[in-house]
Order: sequence, then C-alpha cells, then structure tokens
Amino acid sequence: MNAYFVIVLLGTLLFYIVWGFGWLLERLSHVALRVTRKPGSKAWYALVGPGVALHESSHALGCVFTGTEIVEFKPVNVSVEGDQVVLGYVKYINPSSVLKCTIINLAPVGVSLILLTFFALASTYLIPDAHLGGEAIQLLKDLINVKLDPVALADATGPLTTIGAFVFNFFYTFAGLTVINPLFWIVAFLAMTIMFSNAPSEVDITNALPGLKYIILFDIFWLLVAYFVPVAGFLLYGVFELLTVMFALALGFTAIAYGFFIMITAMGRLRTPYNIIPFIGTIVAGILLSQYSTYSPAMQTVLSVAVFVIIVIPMLLRFSNDS
Repeated sequence: MNAYFVIVLLGTLLFYIVWGFGWLLERLSHVALRVTRKPGSKAWYALVGPGVALHESSHALGCVFTGTEIVEFKPVNVSVEGDQVVLGYVKYINPSSVLKCTIINLAPVGVSLILLTFFALASTYLIPDAHLGGEAIQLLKDLINVKLDPVALADATGPLTTIGAFVFNFFYTFAGLTVINPLFWIVAFLAMTIMFSNAPSEVDITNALPGLKYIILFDIFWLLVAYFVPVAGFLLYGVFELLTVMFALALGFTAIAYGFFIMITAMGRLRTPYNIIPFIGTIVAGILLSQYSTYSPAMQTVLSVAVFVIIVIPMLLRFSNDS
C-alpha cells in the first residue's frame, strides 16, 4: 500500500459517504423534523423548500449541460398525486446515452459538492488571519507531488494525517466566526440546505445505477493501478487529489449541517414560544464569553453550543413528561 493508493481510496469512498449522509439527513428529517411532514407550510418552505429547489435545479442544470430537452421544470411544487406528495420536479426527454442519464441524475451530488466546498472556504475567509483557502491549494499540490517523493509515497498514513489535520483546521477556523456572528448561522443553514439537496431520490438512484456501475468498475481499476503503478497517477493529473480535498471539506461541512439539523430538531420539539429559549441562551453565552473570557473564539463557540445543550435537554425532558 502506498500514499497515492490511499488518496484514490479516500476520493472514492468519500464520494459515497457524503452522498450517503445527504440521503440519511433527508430520511431523518421525515422522522425527527416535524415541519417536513407538512409540505407547503411556512416552516417547510423556510427549512426544506430551498433544498428541494436546489436539488431540482441541479437536475435541470444537468439537462442543460448534456443538451437534454427539458419539458417542464418546477423547482418547488407542492401537490398530491395519489398517496404521494410531489415536492418539485424536472420533466425531460429521457436520453438514450447512459452517460447523459448518469450526469443528470448525479448532478445534485456534483452541484452540492461544489457549493459545499465554496461555502466552506468562503466562510473561513470572513475570519481575520484565516488562510484555509491557501492551505487547501497547498494541500492539493502536496498530494499531487507525493508520487515524486519515494519517502512520502511509502508513507500510507501520510494522506490520512494531513487531510485529517486540514479538516480539523477547517472546523477550528469556522468556529472562529462565533455564535454571535449572524454569518455563523447563515453558513450552518446553507450547509443543511445543500445537504438536503444532495439527498438522492429512489428515482435518481435507479436512473443513475447503470452509470454508477461503470464508475465503480473504473474506481476499482484505478485503485489497482494506484496500488501497483502509483506513478501512473500523473495520467489523471490531480483528479483524485482534487476530489479528495473537496470531499474532505464537504465532509466537514456535512458535520456542521448535522449539528444545525439537531439544534433545529430539538427546538422544534419544544412548545412555542419556549423553543426560542435555548437559542437565546446560546447567543447570550456567546456575548458574555466574547466580552469577559480569555478563551479563543473557537472555544467560545464550543462553550456557547454547550450552553444550548445544557438548556435544551431539561426542557425536552420536561416536555416529554408533560406529554
């Protein structure tokens, strides 16, 4: 095993992991987030609607990219057809090409990956002295050049260590926004929205399956190439290295999306107007920490979120007992 093989393996696995997390978040929303059971409500349009619109718009973009004729496009649509609720759709002339069909049905994955990466890097540029974007470019160069260094190539754990450190630095940098910065919550909401859009429907999976088989076969083939002839990686110059860096950032952003989803779900289970109390407590804690503590901004964020947990758990228990 060599470092380039590990990079290719990460780039391959992270694709399915991030996609799977999108699928899981969408399924969890139907179980835990009550507003998703009321399509068309104001809360649904606020929390779920943007993700639906982005998902369908991604399919439409896939149609445009492949030159496929779009018959009808409604990014957000709430209608009942039989026993099902249709939340948005794109009707198009089904292409005969497996490649085109795969691109159209996997378009939400590609669009969400690009958006997650963009917002991950953009949010950190809002923090003074943060240089995560430059670090991402340097990491990409280091991963590409690992094939030229026999020592680095022989260190199979090297990519795991450097990428893990990069993701940790992303979390630390993002936390530096602190909870009293509105951008912190905006970015967290965008993360959840993009992850909702990433969720594949059963139709997406079925239509993309023929193309996915070819992708999986190529991944297996290139893993063998990477294992036995790592220098051949220059034939796909930077492809898997770029995917690995982007998916690593996307995975970090996924964690933020899940964190925000958990907070929203917890607040949604409390009675109005008491459900705003944990959020207010978090903001107050953030303000006090920023004014009177010597902790770093990232630690202030951690402590403020801890205050949210401390407040919301007893309230949830009380609510359950009252029910």
